[in-house]
Amino acid sequence: MKILSWNVRDLENTRARLEVKNILQMHKPQILFFCETKLLAVQAREECRMLSIENCFVVNRMGLKGELALCWNTEALVTITSYSNHHIDVVAQLENGKQWRYTGIYRHPEMQQKQQTWTLLRRLSGLSNLSWLCFGDFNKILSPNEKCGGKDRNLSMMASFKEAAQACNLVDLGCTGFYLV
Repeated sequence: MKILSWNVRDLENTRARLEVKNILQMHKPQILFFCETKLLAVQAREECRMLSIENCFVVNRMGLKGELALCWNTEALVTITSYSNHHIDVVAQLENGKQWRYTGIYRHPEMQQKQQTWTLLRRLSGLSNLSWLCFGDFNKILSPNEKCGGKDRNLSMMASFKEAAQACNLVDLGCTGFYLV
């Protein structure tokens, strides 16, 4: 199963929309997770329709921040199990009948609330025994060598993220494609 997770930071933007369309045509993912679309639910569903995506579940934005959209095509049998302004949790059945759990995460944007994202992750980890894949915009890195240029990252925040990932038995799968941290 191919999954695409992208912080599009404004799907109303013509350039972003064109880029999404090109990537969808090239990679043909079965599940897509978008965060920061800056669209209202009705607009996000219309964008999905225009991109020939059959199914779309949207968590409305909070003011001008956020908005999550999980989209999938008819090849994926998806059941939404929980959601909030910071996650969408689903169970998907693969072609071979095996079920997997997928969670798209969008971290709390305010620095003082970042710890709530790790609390959410820990809470979600105990909800199922299915194989679990987490993806999205954590807005944190697990180690300093994942950062190229710019100002240094807060080491204690990195440690908090790493502790949460370890507590949930998550493994960093690394990055392929464009590396934009």
